[in-house]
Amino acid sequence: MITLRKSMVFQVFLIVLTIGHAHPVWADKVSGVFTAQQACPAYVSKNKSTNPDNKQILAGSQYDIIEVIKPGQPSWYRVVLPNADPKERWVSAECGQAQITGGGTGGGGNSGGSCNTAGQADSYVLALTWQPAFCETKPDKAECKITNPKVYQARHFSLHGLWPNKKSCGIQYGFCGDVKGQKSNFCDYPAVQLDADSTASLAEVMPSVTSGSCLERHEWFKHGTCQANWSMGGYFDLAADLTRQFNDAGVAYFMNRRIGQQVRTEDFLGRVVAVLGPAVKDRIKLTCNQGMLVEVQLNLSADLKPGADLEKLMENAPLQGKSNCGDTFLVDAIGQ
Repeated sequence: MITLRKSMVFQVFLIVLTIGHAHPVWADKVSGVFTAQQACPAYVSKNKSTNPDNKQILAGSQYDIIEVIKPGQPSWYRVVLPNADPKERWVSAECGQAQITGGGTGGGGNSGGSCNTAGQADSYVLALTWQPAFCETKPDKAECKITNPKVYQARHFSLHGLWPNKKSCGIQYGFCGDVKGQKSNFCDYPAVQLDADSTASLAEVMPSVTSGSCLERHEWFKHGTCQANWSMGGYFDLAADLTRQFNDAGVAYFMNRRIGQQVRTEDFLGRVVAVLGPAVKDRIKLTCNQGMLVEVQLNLSADLKPGADLEKLMENAPLQGKSNCGDTFLVDAIGQ
């Protein structure tokens, strides 16, 4: 009987030991830059969601990376927030884009080159910015010096980017051409080569083209090079067309009538569903910052082609992540 009890105790000990050591998640020491695409909590402890001073990373800001969880398919990054205490904070990989420059084993999520090989997209993301709100958070950007209330970006969503997406790479699918990493300044990329018609079309929906902040260069070399179907001009023509489809469906009109006002998030989503179909509700992600709607991201199916209908492209697209807007948001006015 004593022998049996000892055996049972030993088996329980082994089970506890096995559970305690099953599938440990290690953080790799790395160096790099994390560019936030939305406001997200910055945790002292990600497991306990500890954030005593309610610190956040801010959309458009960059942070030094010191650690990463699962380098091959990153889930969390540990970054440095200069004004926080402690400065080292954990942020979700879904909150932005990372460029790993040293250390680690996964090359910033690129596994065997599969996350920087063109033509492997299984869906796309159309990212659109409400420029007046964006400029509240990044007032030093050249395009934010434009305050004319009659310009396109004052009353329409602007094009941020059209991103080929590969599910197995998370947000790390990018830089599939000769340029293999993010530049510290977007104007350090080579200039994009577009004909006059494509340049004019893109300049209307992407303010950086005329203001000289070079976002279009970054978008091409990071994202555009990962599709294998269109030339540079064809890619930007398609992105501009999709931007106009979203605005012209009645979404821009909805925003125009409410500039300077608080809008119920439910009402905005209701309008988008009314004009773009029921599928959009689960394939749209809203990003708010400082109580303002800053960005809209739409998931599109992989069978994207020139002339495709935006509503149809969302019907079979993957589902989107959660929005971070509250019950209401402000429709910000340009220059205010």
